[in-house]
Amino acid sequence: MNGDIRYIAMQFSRLEAFLGAGLTDSGNMTAESALVAVLSIEKETLYSLLDRAESGEFSLIGKEVEEKLGNGALDAFFQQLRPSNYEELSEFDKGQKDKVLLDNFELKFKVQNGKVEITAIDNGLRSDAYGQSKLIYASNSTPFQSPVVGCEGVSSGGGSTFSSYRSNEGAWNGEPGNFVEQDTPLIRTTADNANVVLGGNEKIHGGIEALGTITLNGSSQVFGSILANQTIYLNGGGAYVERNTESLADVIFGSSARVDGVVRAQGDVRFNNYSASVGEGIYAGGNITSDRNPVSDHIDPNKRANFSSNSDVSLNRVEEQPCDIVDFAGNSLSEEIARYQEELTSIGDITVGAYPNVEWRFSPQQIERYDQTSNINRWVSHASPELNTLFGEQASIYRLNSLKLTSSSSLRVTGGNVVIVIDEDFTMGGGGAGLVIDGDSSLTVFVEGKVDFGSVLNMPEINSINSNGESTFSIFSGYSGSDTGVNFHSSNRVVANVYAPYTNVSVNSGANFFGSVRGRNVNVSGNGSIVYDEVLGGAFGDPDEVWKLVGWQ
Repeated sequence: MNGDIRYIAMQFSRLEAFLGAGLTDSGNMTAESALVAVLSIEKETLYSLLDRAESGEFSLIGKEVEEKLGNGALDAFFQQLRPSNYEELSEFDKGQKDKVLLDNFELKFKVQNGKVEITAIDNGLRSDAYGQSKLIYASNSTPFQSPVVGCEGVSSGGGSTFSSYRSNEGAWNGEPGNFVEQDTPLIRTTADNANVVLGGNEKIHGGIEALGTITLNGSSQVFGSILANQTIYLNGGGAYVERNTESLADVIFGSSARVDGVVRAQGDVRFNNYSASVGEGIYAGGNITSDRNPVSDHIDPNKRANFSSNSDVSLNRVEEQPCDIVDFAGNSLSEEIARYQEELTSIGDITVGAYPNVEWRFSPQQIERYDQTSNINRWVSHASPELNTLFGEQASIYRLNSLKLTSSSSLRVTGGNVVIVIDEDFTMGGGGAGLVIDGDSSLTVFVEGKVDFGSVLNMPEINSINSNGESTFSIFSGYSGSDTGVNFHSSNRVVANVYAPYTNVSVNSGANFFGSVRGRNVNVSGNGSIVYDEVLGGAFGDPDEVWKLVGWQ
């Protein structure tokens, strides 16, 4: 299924409060009462409805509306349309009146380009007056609403595990999260011809979507579906896809890979290995070829009737989108960093760990350093912030030329939300306490230069979301060089959320990386884990505003 639709389904419950509060103010109550009834839909039923909207839209008409919404869900709607003597009628006549009402009612769902439209239509039930009411919601793009996005490509090697969890429900236990349950992409590309390559023993606890090709080498395992605008290559002997494999071009089994679900290709399906297998069925717009005869023997025995070549295979294309998707109060990321540099005064370079200033504290009120010089030996104030805006809201912000943590360094973020703009590089070496962020605080960094983090980044107790529901450590990289602009090579537990739409991001995860990554290209190596916190969708702004009302007709 298309990942945007799944994401809509996962977030849809956030519409409820607004729907429930807002519908009572409008005059078109006959149709809008039915929209209120949508709130009673169980989430799994809603997912199935949105599944049906993959082709663009669909309608529930007559009895099907009541079946989906539940008996009695439309009573408020019908009450306004029943005749004044309704209660005096026989049960048979009441049933006939309600049947006419139900048969002339339509509830239309449409999912397109990140928007949800729900339209309730009564076809001439109010004295032959046609009426309808429509609510249109659009996603409010937030920096960290997707786990791993390599706009122009994602590559992984070394056996990393990609997964998800919810930090407000406890620590990650190593098991798959909701991205598996809802078959939502954990990994995606956004630019035309952008590929995903898994090079070894990766485990993906969710799906993959790519505008280019998807290649599974080695014993890579995807516990979800994969969808590609171009060819899918299942090259590894131990390669495995738990759900569906779908390509707008070809699907090629280069080795004895296994797909538990359905294989669909608008082009050809080719089996270059006798032992490759499929669980549920194979459908191709072109040919299905293999040395095995019959070719349908690649499918599990009880499903071999689900086989068709030269058939009409219709798949939703993965749509292209910009890499810099966030609205920084009217600016792009690069424009926002340039604005900060124009409006704020730099306090110069800061090196944490160099004697006599080994320990530093950053708070929204001031930057302090512990001066170990024998005649001082106390905390001293180093700089004060300037007032400016962050995402359109007033904030205290520091502008630095560069920030460097050396060996045996200690930088503590405390007292609330700390915002830093760095003109050049942000680097961390190894050793010492490193970066420590209090549980009720956060660090947001805008960097024009490179970001390079070593083993000093050690966060054993920190989550991606702090106790106030904010992103604990956010990096907004404006670097636009052709090389790697953001580089993590830590063997310790790391918590960071990276938004780097103009540069390449490298994560060498020897341990666990908790957070999200969005970069021009993303390369993951090492045998650690990259774990996304599903609460991150609302980390910048009210979580109930992840979806915003953009139309009411």
